[in-house]
Amino acid sequence: MFEYQLKKSARRKTVAIKVHNQKVTVYAPSYVAKNQIDSWLHEKKSWVDAQLRKQLNATDTKQYPFEKEQIRLFSEVVNLRFEQGLDSAVKPYLDDGLLITVSSRVKYQQQKHQKLLEAYLKEKLTAYIEMQLAYYCTQMKEILPENLNIGVYKRKWGSCNSKRELTFNLHLVCAPHHIIDYVIVHELAHLRYLNHSKAFWQRVETFYPEYKAASQWLKIHGSSLQWVF
Repeated sequence: MFEYQLKKSARRKTVAIKVHNQKVTVYAPSYVAKNQIDSWLHEKKSWVDAQLRKQLNATDTKQYPFEKEQIRLFSEVVNLRFEQGLDSAVKPYLDDGLLITVSSRVKYQQQKHQKLLEAYLKEKLTAYIEMQLAYYCTQMKEILPENLNIGVYKRKWGSCNSKRELTFNLHLVCAPHHIIDYVIVHELAHLRYLNHSKAFWQRVETFYPEYKAASQWLKIHGSSLQWVF
């Protein structure tokens, strides 16, 4: 069975499949059980596989379409090289690059490339944020939040909820460290003020005086951080 993302809605009346960018999304009514969906998808497997192959052939003009691509890791340029290998892994390559190898047994090579790269970047960003959270929580006299989430979002760099759960955008991994620090302080300030009141901004300014410049940097350069995925 192929991997898929399930989205349920009370408004839907039927089950539908969308195959886009070699990713499968299933839309279903809220009342439909997952085992029923899996059974239905099993019948559609041949069709889905055909769509995935069609998209792979349409987008891959050569075996490794990203062979000469680059990303930024904490604002530093990192060159990417993709190859087949004995295993699927991300390894340092020369002085400024990453070698991403995928086993020949993997059916959808490009999709695996992306997952490996995202996992690597998530690990790097998580390690940095955890370190800085410990530092700023000490400075701000806050209890270190237990739940930290990293995801890919289009319209937010971070969030904090009433359960003290912090979420950060994976695209921040491309930004300079001081910009990430601003987002961390911003979300930690929400632990006391779940709003953007004057008191909230005063708290942000106390621990990150250049917050206006950092916020403006994200407005100007934020879209350039999001081309990776």
